[in-house]
Amino acid sequence: MALSVTRELVLAQARALARSGRRAEAAELLEDLQGEPSVTVLDLLARIYAQQGDLDRADQCWAEAERLAPGGAEIAAGRRRIAAMRPAARRRRLGKGLLATCAVLVTGAVLVLLVDIRRETAAPAMPRQLTAPLTVVTTSPPEKPDVLARMRLDVPGIRVRRSPGEISIVFKGALFSQGTELTRRGQAVLGDLGRRLRPYATEIEVAVVGHTDRDALLPGGEHVSNADLGLARATYVREILRATSRIPTTRFALSSLGGVMPPYRDGARNRTVTLRISGAAG
Repeated sequence: MALSVTRELVLAQARALARSGRRAEAAELLEDLQGEPSVTVLDLLARIYAQQGDLDRADQCWAEAERLAPGGAEIAAGRRRIAAMRPAARRRRLGKGLLATCAVLVTGAVLVLLVDIRRETAAPAMPRQLTAPLTVVTTSPPEKPDVLARMRLDVPGIRVRRSPGEISIVFKGALFSQGTELTRRGQAVLGDLGRRLRPYATEIEVAVVGHTDRDALLPGGEHVSNADLGLARATYVREILRATSRIPTTRFALSSLGGVMPPYRDGARNRTVTLRISGAAG
C-alpha cells in the first residue's frame, strides 16, 4: 500500500508541475518511478517529452507503454501524432534551405527591376490608369465555447463553485461512513455526477482531493495515517467516476489533505473528497 500511495502522490505532483509549465521538474519526478514500469507514468512522461519537443524520447515512452498494455487508444494516438510531426520537422529544415535560395533569387530580381526602373524614368511619362483599391474581407468561424462554460452540473447533493479556468465541487454530505466504505447516498451522488461528466470526458481533467475528520487513526488498522486514508478515498472515487464518466485514468490527479484544511468545520461531513475540474491540455 505504501508503494502505491507514494506513486500516486508523485504522479499528482508531476501533473501539477507540468500544468504550471515546470515540465523539466515533472519529468525528473517521473523518471524516478521508471524502475517499476507503469503505463500511467510512461504516458504522462511521453506527453511531457512531446511538449518539450523531444519526439524520440516521447515515442520511446509510448512504445514501452504500448508493450505493457497493447491496444490503448490514447497511446496509439500519441504515437501517430509523433509520426505526423516528424515529417513536419523535416519540411521546416528543407524550408530553411529553400528560403535561402529564394533570398538569392529575390536579390537578383531586385537588381534587374532597378535597371528597368531607370530605363522607364528616362522615357516620357505615360498616363497611369487609376483603379479602385481592392478590399479583401475575411471571416473566421466562431470560437468554440470553453468546455467549463458549457458544463451543466446541477446534481443534487453537490455545491459547485466556478472560477477562471476551474470548477470546484464540494459534496454536501459525507461520502464515506468509515474507512473507504461509501454511504448509499454517496454512491448515488457519484453515479449522477459521473453521468453528467460523460459528454465532456475527452475535454476535461479532474483532480480528486481526499479528506478525513481530525480524529487520529487507531494503530494496527488498514491505513497508517489520515493522509493515507484520504488518498485511498480519492483513489476509490476516481475509479467510480472513471467507470461512470468514461474519463481516461490519465486525466485524473489524486492527492490527500487528510484532516488538514477540511471542507467543513464538523468532523462527520469531512469523510469525503473534493473535486477540481479544468479543461484538458491540448
